[in-house]
Amino acid sequence: MKIKVCGMRQSENIQQLLRLEPDYMGFIFFEGSKRFAPELDNDLLLGFPESVKKVGVFVNAPIREVKEKVRAYGLDHVQLHGDESVEYVGELFAIGISVMKVFSIAEEFDFDQLKPYKGLVDFFLFDTKGKERGGNGEVFNWEVLNDYHCDVPYFLSGGIDLENVEAISSLKVQPYAIDVNSKFELQPGLKDLEALKKLKAIMK
Repeated sequence: MKIKVCGMRQSENIQQLLRLEPDYMGFIFFEGSKRFAPELDNDLLLGFPESVKKVGVFVNAPIREVKEKVRAYGLDHVQLHGDESVEYVGELFAIGISVMKVFSIAEEFDFDQLKPYKGLVDFFLFDTKGKERGGNGEVFNWEVLNDYHCDVPYFLSGGIDLENVEAISSLKVQPYAIDVNSKFELQPGLKDLEALKKLKAIMK
């Protein structure tokens, strides 16, 4: 199972995290987020090793903005955390941009709403429905995912920490990756490297 660390924005912290070799690193381009990254070091991001994939997180952004960030930072994937339509996703797919489409889950979820996106996305990401568009630090009922029967791999997000991560192994349909954020921070946008080292050891 792979690891994505999201909400990065400080160059020194990014460089430190690169030494831990996460599989994915996420950068939030949504002004409403506490982890908004208005400016990033282009040279640093463009110099990433191939093994660490860069993910740009957007919420109902103008599609031209998404395309600009992909070009500027060499993003490998875009994570769409808003109400982006199938047509919006299809336009990105048509020009070769890899998409993770996010769906928020409360007590239950109708997986049929994923069907129109199938064939246009590389991954789905399931997060906890909350006040914020991600980074709420809350866990939804993971057992809902036992009803997931789509062949598109998914990322699991929402309140994952060192205490509950091992419970993921009990899911019938295992996530392709976990996405961690607020539970591994010293402050918004600044990750706790020691906690992430422990997470990586557990995941092995």
